[in-house]
Amino acid sequence: MKALTIARAQAFRLRLPLIKPVRMAGVLLETSECLVVRLESREGLLGWGEANAAPSHGGASLSDMAQAFDQVIGRALVGQDALRLSAIPSELAKDLPVGATALSAVDMALHDLVGQALSVPVHVLLGGQRRDTISALWLVGTGDHAGDLAQAQRLYIEGYRFFKLKVGVRPVEQEIALALDLRRTLGDGVRLCADANMGMEAPQAITYAQGVRAARLEFLEQPLRREDRAGLRRLVAEGGLAIGLDESVVSVQDILDHLPDGIRGASLKTLKLGGLSGLASAAHVCAALGLRLNLAGKIAETGIASAALLHLAAVVPNVDWGVSPSQLFLAEDVVREPLRPQGGAYRVPQAPGLGVQVDEEQLRRWSIH
Repeated sequence: MKALTIARAQAFRLRLPLIKPVRMAGVLLETSECLVVRLESREGLLGWGEANAAPSHGGASLSDMAQAFDQVIGRALVGQDALRLSAIPSELAKDLPVGATALSAVDMALHDLVGQALSVPVHVLLGGQRRDTISALWLVGTGDHAGDLAQAQRLYIEGYRFFKLKVGVRPVEQEIALALDLRRTLGDGVRLCADANMGMEAPQAITYAQGVRAARLEFLEQPLRREDRAGLRRLVAEGGLAIGLDESVVSVQDILDHLPDGIRGASLKTLKLGGLSGLASAAHVCAALGLRLNLAGKIAETGIASAALLHLAAVVPNVDWGVSPSQLFLAEDVVREPLRPQGGAYRVPQAPGLGVQVDEEQLRRWSIH
């Protein structure tokens, strides 16, 4: 095949409204900020990628990503052969003191562009799909006990069977009560887990882990601050609940470093691990180590990054801990046909590339400068 030359590279800084605020440990999210990358080939094909602003999750701020793209990445991409999928981001990373997370959006856009040029979906480029449908893990986080129960019951009727509770935001006794009430309300046919986003101290996390045993949570995600390794080991020893990491993991080396702490799995995000290719590589390492995986988008990615997550979920060996596309939290998306689950599950996109069409009018509407 002849070269797939990039003729134009652009980045858009977006601030998108959420349907309603989402409360996480230490923060109330009301909008989503992301960098969207647009690559255009000489033949007029378009490739799209996205990286959410996530400095607290091991990513970068929107301004740092935009600076990296404007000063280094954008100019360097023009004239490149997009078929050099793995080489381009790694070469560009050498010149980026800040904002390297922007390269995860570039990696995603390159896969989208190459998939369209070859008329294959992205999951083919990643190794070929293992599964046709992806069960969705829904985040329960209204901040209100009755509201959380009502939301979960409504989604159960829609077909959802896996729920993640946002914890670390209320007194631990109230959070234990919610988990127990959800199990009693929804019964044995659902799966439950919880995510604290570093919002707990070790004694609090141990109390929670022990208190929710009757709720049979499958795992507790990132309960403690990154640096509290001693607390993590104590929690693993005393809590009796599988522990997964999120904010602590920004590389494969981080996963390896935490194995002696007794972790059982990790939540992987494209924005932290170099896009599609980096996350796929990390997932295979985790599978080899016997670790369970959750694939997630930071609240709230657009349909671009969520489509990428579905391609990854179709390919990686192990998604025992669920898949959490986050575009449903947005009041406005930038893709023409937003991804929607049916019966609590997503079908893997089969159109060339990522399989989404971006509405450039929406893109301009929500762009900030």
